[in-house]
Amino acid sequence: MAILRSDRIVSELRRRFGISAPKLSVRTHWSWKVKGTILGVTALVLAGLFYGGFDAGRIFAGFNVGKVREEQQRLTAELNIARAENSQLKRDSIELTNNSQMALGAKEVLSKQIVTLQQENTQLKEEAAFFEKLMGNKNGAKNGLAVQRLQAERDSVGTYRFRALVVQGNAESPFKGRLSLTATIVMDGDGKRININLPEEQPALLPSLALDFKAYQRVEGVFNVPANAQLKMLQIRVFPAGSTTAKAQQSIQL
Repeated sequence: MAILRSDRIVSELRRRFGISAPKLSVRTHWSWKVKGTILGVTALVLAGLFYGGFDAGRIFAGFNVGKVREEQQRLTAELNIARAENSQLKRDSIELTNNSQMALGAKEVLSKQIVTLQQENTQLKEEAAFFEKLMGNKNGAKNGLAVQRLQAERDSVGTYRFRALVVQGNAESPFKGRLSLTATIVMDGDGKRININLPEEQPALLPSLALDFKAYQRVEGVFNVPANAQLKMLQIRVFPAGSTTAKAQQSIQL
């Protein structure tokens, strides 16, 4: 039994320390903090390599984020400048339009004033010629009252303006009286003729038809007609104060 035990011991020693014994390995033991640090650094390196490779790939492919951002900023700045210029141009356009409208309005007013002055100048010339003829014609001066230069024209829609010159030859005292008008109108729809007696039907004309003069008096006024009516004839008569008999009259056809 002792021999068997010694053989087993010898065999065990040979197996452990002999040629056929397993190799001895020495391993270093790392704590979890060291392992965590190594893993974190490794992850950061891998992420940097991945991002760098991705960015490099975009650069090689012709896509640069930095340049794109610079281009975007440049385009944004140009857009803001263009918007500011556009706003300024709009303001300038509005100002020019307003100035143009004001200039056109002033031009129209001046044109109307010129036309009015030309008409008044023509009227004064005609009146001067008439008075020269009247003063030079002794027989004509004895004719007494007369209505000269009776005119009528449309003033606006639904209104007509009339003008007349009432004269008195060789008068020793002023003439006082009034005028009476009869306007004959035709309706556009049915052609019906209507007479409008003034100032009876339009009392607002009374001040314009009063007469008080020695040599002459210019008379002017506006009377109303329906919007769809046309004036065809205007007759004017002169009445002395307190009389119902006309001393002079005149009429025009339109």
